[in-house]
Amino acid sequence: MARRRLPADESKAFILSNAHTLFIKKGYKGTTMDDLCELTQLSKGNIYHHFRNKEDIFLQLLETYVGRLSLRWLSTEYQSLSPSEQLIALADQFGRECENPLLTVAEEYFKMLTDDSSALSKVSESVELIPNAIKEAVKRGIDQQSFKGTDTESLSFAVLSMLVGATQLCLAMPDLSSDEYASVHVNAIQLLLSGISTE
Repeated sequence: MARRRLPADESKAFILSNAHTLFIKKGYKGTTMDDLCELTQLSKGNIYHHFRNKEDIFLQLLETYVGRLSLRWLSTEYQSLSPSEQLIALADQFGRECENPLLTVAEEYFKMLTDDSSALSKVSESVELIPNAIKEAVKRGIDQQSFKGTDTESLSFAVLSMLVGATQLCLAMPDLSSDEYASVHVNAIQLLLSGISTE
Protein backbone atom coordinates (compact mmCIF):
# COMPACT_ATOMS: atom_id res chain seq x y z
CA MET A 1 0.00 0.00 0.00
CA ALA A 2 1.45 3.36 -1.00
CA ARG A 3 1.64 5.79 1.93
CA ARG A 4 0.85 9.45 1.46
CA ARG A 5 2.91 12.19 3.15
CA LEU A 6 1.19 15.51 3.87
CA PRO A 7 1.95 18.44 6.18
CA ALA A 8 0.34 17.98 9.64
CA ASP A 9 -2.62 20.35 9.15
CA GLU A 10 -3.38 19.01 5.68
CA SER A 11 -3.05 15.45 6.90
CA LYS A 12 -5.52 16.05 9.75
CA ALA A 13 -8.04 17.76 7.42
CA PHE A 14 -7.60 14.94 4.89
CA ILE A 15 -8.31 12.30 7.56
CA LEU A 16 -11.39 14.17 8.80
CA SER A 17 -12.77 14.61 5.29
CA ASN A 18 -12.40 10.91 4.52
CA ALA A 19 -13.75 9.88 7.92
CA HIS A 20 -16.82 12.04 7.28
CA THR A 21 -17.39 10.12 4.03
CA LEU A 22 -17.02 6.77 5.79
CA PHE A 23 -19.28 7.63 8.73
CA ILE A 24 -22.02 8.70 6.36
CA LYS A 25 -21.61 5.61 4.20
CA LYS A 26 -21.20 2.98 6.96
CA GLY A 27 -22.53 4.62 10.12
CA TYR A 28 -20.59 5.09 13.33
CA LYS A 29 -20.47 1.45 14.38
CA GLY A 30 -19.74 0.18 10.87
CA THR A 31 -16.74 2.46 10.31
CA THR A 32 -13.36 1.06 11.33
CA MET A 33 -9.85 2.46 11.49
CA ASP A 34 -8.89 -0.14 8.88
CA ASP A 35 -11.51 1.35 6.55
CA LEU A 36 -10.00 4.79 7.11
CA CYS A 37 -6.47 3.54 6.44
CA GLU A 38 -7.61 1.92 3.22
CA LEU A 39 -9.49 5.00 2.02
CA THR A 40 -6.78 7.51 2.90
CA GLN A 41 -3.81 5.28 2.08
CA LEU A 42 -2.34 6.42 5.42
CA SER A 43 -0.83 4.13 8.03
CA LYS A 44 -2.57 3.60 11.37
CA GLY A 45 0.42 5.24 13.01
CA ASN A 46 -0.10 8.37 10.94
CA ILE A 47 -3.80 8.52 11.83
CA TYR A 48 -3.13 7.83 15.54
CA HIS A 49 -0.56 10.63 15.48
CA HIS A 50 -3.46 13.08 14.94
CA PHE A 51 -6.36 11.31 16.69
CA ARG A 52 -6.65 9.03 19.72
CA ASN A 53 -9.29 6.78 18.18
CA LYS A 54 -12.41 6.63 16.02
CA GLU A 55 -14.47 8.41 18.66
CA ASP A 56 -11.98 11.29 18.77
CA ILE A 57 -12.28 11.67 14.98
CA PHE A 58 -16.08 11.67 15.12
CA LEU A 59 -16.16 14.17 17.98
CA GLN A 60 -13.90 16.53 16.00
CA LEU A 61 -16.32 16.32 13.06
CA LEU A 62 -19.22 17.01 15.41
CA GLU A 63 -17.37 19.92 17.02
CA THR A 64 -16.73 21.46 13.59
CA TYR A 65 -20.42 21.09 12.73
CA VAL A 66 -21.51 22.67 16.03
CA GLY A 67 -19.00 25.48 15.59
CA ARG A 68 -20.36 26.26 12.14
CA LEU A 69 -23.92 26.48 13.46
CA SER A 70 -22.82 28.55 16.47
CA LEU A 71 -21.20 31.10 14.16
CA ARG A 72 -24.55 31.57 12.43
CA TRP A 73 -26.36 32.27 15.71
CA LEU A 74 -23.60 34.66 16.86
CA SER A 75 -23.43 36.57 13.59
CA THR A 76 -24.35 40.26 13.56
CA GLU A 77 -26.96 39.54 10.91
CA TYR A 78 -28.75 36.98 13.12
CA GLN A 79 -28.42 39.08 16.28
CA SER A 80 -30.01 42.08 14.52
CA LEU A 81 -33.21 40.12 13.79
CA SER A 82 -36.33 40.49 15.93
CA PRO A 83 -37.12 37.52 18.25
CA SER A 84 -39.83 36.34 15.81
CA GLU A 85 -37.42 36.57 12.88
CA GLN A 86 -34.81 34.67 14.90
CA LEU A 87 -37.25 31.82 15.54
CA ILE A 88 -38.14 31.70 11.85
CA ALA A 89 -34.42 31.62 10.93
CA LEU A 90 -33.89 28.80 13.46
CA ALA A 91 -36.86 26.91 12.01
CA ASP A 92 -35.46 27.31 8.49
CA GLN A 93 -32.07 25.97 9.60
CA PHE A 94 -33.65 23.17 11.63
CA GLY A 95 -35.61 22.08 8.56
CA ARG A 96 -32.56 22.15 6.31
CA GLU A 97 -30.63 20.00 8.79
CA CYS A 98 -33.23 17.21 8.38
CA GLU A 99 -31.28 15.87 5.44
CA ASN A 100 -27.81 16.24 6.98
CA PRO A 101 -26.53 12.65 7.05
CA LEU A 102 -23.99 13.45 9.78
CA LEU A 103 -26.91 13.95 12.19
CA THR A 104 -28.13 10.41 11.51
CA VAL A 105 -24.67 9.12 12.44
CA ALA A 106 -24.66 11.39 15.51
CA GLU A 107 -27.98 9.90 16.61
CA GLU A 108 -26.49 6.41 16.34
CA TYR A 109 -23.43 7.55 18.32
CA PHE A 110 -25.54 9.23 21.05
CA LYS A 111 -27.43 5.97 21.66
CA MET A 112 -24.13 4.23 22.41
CA LEU A 113 -23.04 6.72 25.09
CA THR A 114 -23.24 5.88 28.79
CA ASP A 115 -23.67 8.34 31.66
CA ASP A 116 -20.00 8.00 32.62
CA SER A 117 -18.68 8.57 29.09
CA SER A 118 -15.93 11.18 28.93
CA ALA A 119 -17.44 12.44 25.66
CA LEU A 120 -20.81 13.25 27.26
CA SER A 121 -20.02 16.93 27.89
CA LYS A 122 -18.91 17.46 24.27
CA VAL A 123 -22.00 15.73 22.98
CA SER A 124 -24.28 17.67 25.35
CA GLU A 125 -23.00 20.91 23.85
CA SER A 126 -24.08 19.85 20.35
CA VAL A 127 -27.46 18.54 21.53
CA GLU A 128 -28.19 21.78 23.44
CA LEU A 129 -27.17 24.18 20.66
CA ILE A 130 -30.57 24.69 19.03
CA PRO A 131 -32.62 24.51 22.28
CA ASN A 132 -30.35 27.20 23.77
CA ALA A 133 -30.70 29.41 20.68
CA ILE A 134 -34.50 29.00 20.90
CA LYS A 135 -34.47 29.87 24.60
CA GLU A 136 -32.44 33.03 23.98
CA ALA A 137 -34.82 34.20 21.24
CA VAL A 138 -37.90 33.42 23.38
CA LYS A 139 -36.46 35.19 26.43
CA ARG A 140 -35.67 38.23 24.33
CA GLY A 141 -39.20 38.19 22.90
CA ILE A 142 -40.73 38.00 26.38
CA ASP A 143 -38.40 40.71 27.74
CA GLN A 144 -39.34 43.00 24.84
CA GLN A 145 -43.03 42.10 25.33
CA SER A 146 -43.17 40.83 21.73
CA PHE A 147 -44.46 37.46 23.02
CA LYS A 148 -47.37 36.79 25.35
CA GLY A 149 -46.58 35.19 28.68
CA THR A 150 -43.63 35.21 31.06
CA ASP A 151 -42.58 31.54 31.17
CA THR A 152 -39.48 31.21 29.01
CA GLU A 153 -39.08 27.49 29.69
CA SER A 154 -42.61 26.49 28.67
CA LEU A 155 -42.66 28.67 25.57
CA SER A 156 -39.19 27.43 24.51
CA PHE A 157 -40.40 23.86 24.96
CA ALA A 158 -43.45 24.61 22.77
CA VAL A 159 -41.22 26.02 20.00
CA LEU A 160 -38.85 23.04 20.15
CA SER A 161 -41.81 20.62 20.17
CA MET A 162 -43.21 22.24 17.01
CA LEU A 163 -39.82 21.87 15.30
CA VAL A 164 -39.34 18.27 16.39
CA GLY A 165 -42.89 17.47 15.24
CA ALA A 166 -42.20 19.08 11.87
CA THR A 167 -39.01 17.02 11.59
CA GLN A 168 -40.91 13.78 12.29
CA LEU A 169 -43.40 14.73 9.58
CA CYS A 170 -40.56 15.42 7.13
CA LEU A 171 -38.88 12.10 7.91
CA ALA A 172 -42.11 10.41 6.83
CA MET A 173 -41.83 12.26 3.51
CA PRO A 174 -38.24 11.53 2.37
CA ASP A 175 -38.74 12.87 -1.17
CA LEU A 176 -38.99 16.52 -0.16
CA SER A 177 -36.30 19.01 -1.16
CA SER A 178 -34.24 21.00 1.34
CA ASP A 179 -36.43 24.05 0.65
CA GLU A 180 -39.59 22.03 1.28
CA TYR A 181 -38.21 20.64 4.57
CA ALA A 182 -37.39 24.20 5.63
CA SER A 183 -40.85 25.42 4.59
CA VAL A 184 -42.63 22.82 6.76
CA HIS A 185 -40.62 23.95 9.80
CA VAL A 186 -41.05 27.67 9.09
CA ASN A 187 -44.82 27.23 8.62
CA ALA A 188 -45.06 25.43 11.99
CA ILE A 189 -43.26 28.27 13.77
CA GLN A 190 -45.25 30.96 11.97
CA LEU A 191 -48.43 29.23 13.17
CA LEU A 192 -47.14 29.23 16.75
CA LEU A 193 -46.02 32.86 16.45
CA SER A 194 -49.52 33.88 15.34
CA GLY A 195 -50.74 32.71 18.74
CA ILE A 196 -48.03 34.20 20.96
CA SER A 197 -47.13 37.45 19.21
CA THR A 198 -48.31 40.68 20.78
CA GLU A 199 -47.79 42.56 17.49
